[in-house]
Amino acid sequence: MFFFLHIPRTAGTTLNTIIRNNFAPDELISVYDSQDYRLHAAHSVEELHKIRLVQGHLLLQSYDPPLFWGQPVNVFTFLREPVSRLVSEYHFLRSWKANHLYEWLHREKVDFRRYIESREPQLRFRGRNFMTRCISGCSLENRDLPFKAVAVAKRHLEKSFGFVGIQERFLESLILLGDFLGMSNLLHERNNALHGLPDDSVSAEDRAVAAERNQGDAAVYRFACELFEERVAAHGASLTERVERFKALNQRYCRIADALRRQSGAQTICNGIDRPKDGHWR
Repeated sequence: MFFFLHIPRTAGTTLNTIIRNNFAPDELISVYDSQDYRLHAAHSVEELHKIRLVQGHLLLQSYDPPLFWGQPVNVFTFLREPVSRLVSEYHFLRSWKANHLYEWLHREKVDFRRYIESREPQLRFRGRNFMTRCISGCSLENRDLPFKAVAVAKRHLEKSFGFVGIQERFLESLILLGDFLGMSNLLHERNNALHGLPDDSVSAEDRAVAAERNQGDAAVYRFACELFEERVAAHGASLTERVERFKALNQRYCRIADALRRQSGAQTICNGIDRPKDGHWR
């Protein structure tokens, strides 16, 4: 069974759409809230053995060895440069009206600095080394994540995770993930992508504060990039050729899909967010 540890704002919604196009509905479990978790946790061992992939914003039961609901899993995830991920997450939550923080963020006039520094219950865990927490499995209750968690996260990426993709190198990552999961249909359009966000939407000073507070994530991200480079190098020129061929094919697919939408009058953009998760707002 595969396990997609979906860290927010790392192109995971686009990946989930691609995954659904390659797996049968009864082969997938999606866990994105407590209701999903309770529903699927009641599955019997026999039912879980029929599942090929679990995806969601959740942690593993065990990282060494990787286990979920008592079952061994082959884990993969995607990472993103930490400050960019935080900026994207902040603006996304302020744009997505159906999320549980939307009204509170606007009512309290929460700016980016408060979003990453606050110890308020609504914002706990968000502004400091969230990727390291997810990959290391270290307690989320520890706001001052110990340095050793970085070493644990690196070890998990190298030894426990079957694949690690990089959001900034999405097409290369997608081709390699397709090999890892045995997926043949990788054609896609971007989902949940923010549009029209100015470069100066967060000040340089606030970005510097975010960088200082997320040094653990930065170290883990750099290590993940090194692992990714090694995987890419092992494939040599053949991977570059595959990426270029797929890029051209996917661009044609997107043009056709966009033309069909325009012809049907379907709306492409909602409040600056391109096609929300699963076709509906969560």
